[in-house]
Amino acid sequence: MNKSRDWNIVDDELNRKLKHSQELKSSLDDQSAELLLQNKDQNQEYNNDINYYKEFWRYYLLNEMTIKKVNELHTQNQKLHDLIAEIDVNIYGNTQKLQQELHQALSYRQKKKNRRTSQEIEKSFICPYEKCNKQYGSDVSLNLHIKLKHDGGNKTDREKFAKMIIEAQQNGETITDLNINIKFPPGYLDVQFIQLQQFKTQFLLNQQNQLNQERQSIEQD
Repeated sequence: MNKSRDWNIVDDELNRKLKHSQELKSSLDDQSAELLLQNKDQNQEYNNDINYYKEFWRYYLLNEMTIKKVNELHTQNQKLHDLIAEIDVNIYGNTQKLQQELHQALSYRQKKKNRRTSQEIEKSFICPYEKCNKQYGSDVSLNLHIKLKHDGGNKTDREKFAKMIIEAQQNGETITDLNINIKFPPGYLDVQFIQLQQFKTQFLLNQQNQLNQERQSIEQD
């Protein structure tokens, strides 16, 4: 994973700095030892130009600072290890949760749908054609029956052709010229004619109301 790889890079960098600090501490210790050996080789002759007290505390403070830095790096390194372990646990937990949710989703998708039996369906849609009397539980099923068994076309075609016939009759046109090849249910054209008239009447009424409102608005201004 990308996050784990990034944490590994950080971990390597901290280990490198820790190693460098340890090498620095070792180098300072070696310098101190070398200085002592040099003084010993010189028969421990006292050098008036060297402030031994100051040098002692300088090396002591450098050593303490190095130890402190090493401890800080070690603490940071341990915290990063703990954080990486926590992230790995969370990733593993989230992965398990996602797998469970995916399994549940697939199981639900593959679950067989319980279909109602013919006796359980309320069939309130009756075929309007004579001597048929087939009953269906939905308007879609009834329209499919009309299209396949009675050559009545689909619902959209019936409404479109009925409107064409009614308008042709009103305009005195010949119906046979319309090339209509579907069989309407008994009384269908009469019902469509009434609905069309109601629609036109309502449309004209709405237009008249809108004109009256505009006229009143103009008169008030």
